[in-house]
Amino acid sequence: MQNAFEILAGFLDRSEGEVEGRALEKPPAAVQVKLREFARGALPAAEQEPLLVQLRQNRHWIAQLAEEVKALRTRSPNQPPPPL
Repeated sequence: MQNAFEILAGFLDRSEGEVEGRALEKPPAAVQVKLREFARGALPAAEQEPLLVQLRQNRHWIAQLAEEVKALRTRSPNQPPPPL
């Protein structure tokens, strides 16, 4: 059985060129505001479904939503929420 290094070396020999990726982009400012409102439970129902469609199309934006939720959980009870 080949070891993992030999398998990786064989793969790299067969591949052409370098593999390139792209940086994950932050959501536009308007979407960030909607994510913050959604995390707070303040996004109107009519705007929730379009936002969910956008999240399905841009799954990396879910991390931004998670950050908004975390920010709410770590805020002290007496501290006001950050501005929208």
